Amino acid sequence: MRWSVIAGIGKVESNHAAGRDISANGDITPRILGARLDGSGVGGNTSAFHDTDGGRWDGDVVYDRAVGPMQFIPSTWDGSSGADGNGDGVKDPNNAFDAALGTALYLCGTGKTDLNDGAQLRKAILRYNHAGWYADKVIKYIHEYDQIPVGAAGSERAARGTVNAVIETALSARGTPYVWGGGDIHGKTMGGYDCSGLMVYAFYQGAHVKLPRTSQAMRSVGTRVSRSDLQPGDLIVFDLHTWGHVGLYIGGGKMVHAPRTGKNVETTVVTSSTWTQYAWDIRRVI
Repeated sequence: MRWSVIAGIGKVESNHAAGRDISANGDITPRILGARLDGSGVGGNTSAFHDTDGGRWDGDVVYDRAVGPMQFIPSTWDGSSGADGNGDGVKDPNNAFDAALGTALYLCGTGKTDLNDGAQLRKAILRYNHAGWYADKVIKYIHEYDQIPVGAAGSERAARGTVNAVIETALSARGTPYVWGGGDIHGKTMGGYDCSGLMVYAFYQGAHVKLPRTSQAMRSVGTRVSRSDLQPGDLIVFDLHTWGHVGLYIGGGKMVHAPRTGKNVETTVVTSSTWTQYAWDIRRVI
C-alpha cells in the first residue's frame, strides 16, 4: 500500500472532496452523498440497495447512498472496512482520515496483498468497483501521483514556512490580555484571547486551518506525538486536573499561550518547568 493508491481512488470518487470544507480533524462539510441507489439508473445505478444503516450515514431510511469522499456503501462501511483514522473513537465515512484508512483496509482485503504488483493492484481496485473503465481511470491517477516526490526539499520548505507563519501569528499577540471566550479566526474578541482562541486565530491566519474552539476538542485534531518528538508548531494540551489548557510549542523549550485571567499572552519555558508535572497531549496539525 502507498499513498498514491488511496489518492487515485479519492480523485475518481469525489475529486478529493472538492468544494467541501475539511476541518483539521478530517470532518467534511457538507457531507458527500451519491445518488439514491433505487435502481432507477440515475448516477449509473441499476440495482436497488435497500437501506442498511437506518439512515445513519446517508440520511435515507428507504435506500442506501454511497457516502463520504471515498463513496462507501453504508453496509460496507459498517462491516470490516469501517475505520477510525484520526483516533477520535468514531468510525465516520464522512471523515477524510477515517475514509482513507477504510479504503486501505478494503483494498487490501483479508489476505496478503502487494499493491506494487500491477495485477494485484488492478484486482484490488476492481474489488472496489467492478467496472474495467473505473480501474483504468484510477490506475492512471495512481501513476501520476507516483511521480510526485514525497518529502522533497520544496515540500519541506513549504511546511516549515507554514509552521513559522502560525508561530509568528501567535507571537504577534503577545501582551494581549487573557479574556475567557476571547478570540476567533480573525483575531481577538472582547479585547483579548483565551488559550484556545489564540490557537484558533494563529492556525487560521498562519495556515488557513480551522481548529475546534475548545482545548478539549483540539485533542482530536492532527496526529498525536510523544514529548520526545516535540517540534515547533505542535499543540500541547495540558491536563491541569482536567484537559483545559493549550499552548503552541515554538522551539527552544518554550511555548506561546494565553495563561489565565489577569495575565497577557506570553511565551514561557515548558520543557523544564512546572509544566512538565502535568500530562500532555501533543497534537501535530501541520
